[in-house]
Amino acid sequence: MTVPENVRREAERLRNLIRYHNRLYYTEDRTEISDGEYDALMRKLMELEERWPELRTEDSPTLRVGAEPLSAFPPVIWDPPMLSLDNVFSEEEFRDWENRITRELGLDAPPAYSFEPKLDGLAVALVYRNGILERAGTRGDGRVGEDVTRNVRTIRSVPLRLEGEVPAKLVVRGEVIFRKKDFLEMNRKRVQRGLEPFSNPRNAASGSLRQLDSRVTASRPLSFVAYGTAEWPPGIDSMRSLFEFLERAGLPVNPRNTVCFGARQVVEAFRKLEKEREELPWEIDGAVVKLDSAEMQRAMGTASRSPRWAVAWKFRAEEAVTRLLDIEVQVGRTGRLTPVARLEPVNVGGVTVSRATLHNEDELLRKDVRPGDSVIVRRAGDVIPEVVRSLGNPDGERAERFRFPRKCPVCGGPVIREESEAAHRCINPSCPARLRESILHWGSRDALNIDGLGGKLAEQLVDSGLVGDFADLYHLNAEELAGLPRMGKKSAEKLLEELERSKGADLERFLTGLGIPGVGRTVARALASAFPDIHALAEADVESLMRVEGVGPILAGTIRRFFGDPVTAGVVRRLLDVGFDPKGSGGVRGGGRLEGLTIVFTGALSMPRERARALAEAAGARVTGSVSGETDLLVAGPGAGSKLKKAVALGVKVVDEDEFLEMIGKKAGNG
Repeated sequence: MTVPENVRREAERLRNLIRYHNRLYYTEDRTEISDGEYDALMRKLMELEERWPELRTEDSPTLRVGAEPLSAFPPVIWDPPMLSLDNVFSEEEFRDWENRITRELGLDAPPAYSFEPKLDGLAVALVYRNGILERAGTRGDGRVGEDVTRNVRTIRSVPLRLEGEVPAKLVVRGEVIFRKKDFLEMNRKRVQRGLEPFSNPRNAASGSLRQLDSRVTASRPLSFVAYGTAEWPPGIDSMRSLFEFLERAGLPVNPRNTVCFGARQVVEAFRKLEKEREELPWEIDGAVVKLDSAEMQRAMGTASRSPRWAVAWKFRAEEAVTRLLDIEVQVGRTGRLTPVARLEPVNVGGVTVSRATLHNEDELLRKDVRPGDSVIVRRAGDVIPEVVRSLGNPDGERAERFRFPRKCPVCGGPVIREESEAAHRCINPSCPARLRESILHWGSRDALNIDGLGGKLAEQLVDSGLVGDFADLYHLNAEELAGLPRMGKKSAEKLLEELERSKGADLERFLTGLGIPGVGRTVARALASAFPDIHALAEADVESLMRVEGVGPILAGTIRRFFGDPVTAGVVRRLLDVGFDPKGSGGVRGGGRLEGLTIVFTGALSMPRERARALAEAAGARVTGSVSGETDLLVAGPGAGSKLKKAVALGVKVVDEDEFLEMIGKKAGNG
């Protein structure tokens, strides 16, 4: 269907408006419309593109909403490589660097430098082909990074189409960051939702950009700031002219970039930057000083890992001395235990610090800090303050070493330290500190696959006090559920049906849902193959567990402790009391009627695909996702396509859902 001309004009108007407001915010730091008005423009454009798909262009702002998750990031090769910078930490070290520059270039006077605040984020490169964003990737090791194109497209400050005249291929380098105000607002919203706030903008930016689900990246207010190009564009001969060129093309650059002549001006600029760093809109950890001249940069060349024409002058970490009053242990949403120092309040870099992280038991022992000690506390940028080391107890005798708890300080459940990890974790899935995450995992596709039990509902159930334990899910009634926000009568009834159905879960899914550290889907499947039911597994000793493929001595000890500790054993007992009786494939296997067969499902089925898979596996079959010469049986529902054609061509036996249920001894309609 031909797109009406007035619709085409409206779509272009919306695109131009959205690009205009993006540029205002990210390059001029001002706004003319509210967030709600901006979102309305985006929604209207999305509606037009959904109705007329041919309107969607390769630079449309709607690409910023994200797409289906990837299984992994493909590699991206950088040539020339994205090199890291050498560091200096003092005026003396910087002057030594300048002396080398002037000596090697044979200069009679100090050169001009580009002085740029060093943004503390994640380095990326954007590849533009004929002005359109084609690819984006992280620095990685300099030569090989990760292709994060879909994620970078969600960042509003990254232009999807450059403006003006640009080379056919342009590789722009820059930093992905969080502005301070955006970071604080994001953390405020996370706390409102019961989530842990991110500790600092740099780590949050790195983690947000490297999400396999680009929709997660799209939900976080990242920014991009350009600081250079892989090669000099034609006609550009200095950093000054390069930044002007990038701005004309629509790319944000740091407005605090300036030009200094000689070390004296650089030192003055650095001291000024140190004083003003707290007032800047983004976190910085120093300054980058580059030769301004393109010709001089080429003459200096590069070393194996860093350019010889640029250096990073880093701020020294801000430190202070105070008294350690006590050591407490916090439990995070994943059950991780973190030791935290409670301190006499002290000013560190303009911020009053009364608590500081001690990271984990290994760090605690290495630093040997004890209550009563005088300690050095460090704060760099917005990073959570940390205790650097102990100066001993000024009063003389020191307290005993801190002993890491064997029981969770929140719930009293067992605490374990996983193999090859420094972290200790509470393994009680019903621990109040981790209950929201536990319930979300319990209902996930790999576990009990409870449709409707998502993150928001898990949060509401815990916050309302309706659920304090897995078993409480199975005592809910329709009236209680319907009283929750956005949970009507039909949704409540459907959830109760899903919960009732989940009681029939096999041992593999039941174990996966419990979230025992080290017991993912693969190990759970191996355990379910080795034991006939949950009772046999719960009574198994370490030696028996170690005979299971993939279970070593440490994991066997964790499993034994989970089923032997009264707190976590109580979680399992209460689930059995509400009707669970999970069987393993090592016990009764649906009569073993499909033993040794390889099965593929295709088309629409009346039951969830995961349920069909579980029934087939319980009957001894191996379920795969594609038809091949190894396939013994294809179960085809309505709408079956290419898999059915291939099965027929290969002579694979084809049955419908009713025939499949008869084969495993189930009556059609009651599976």
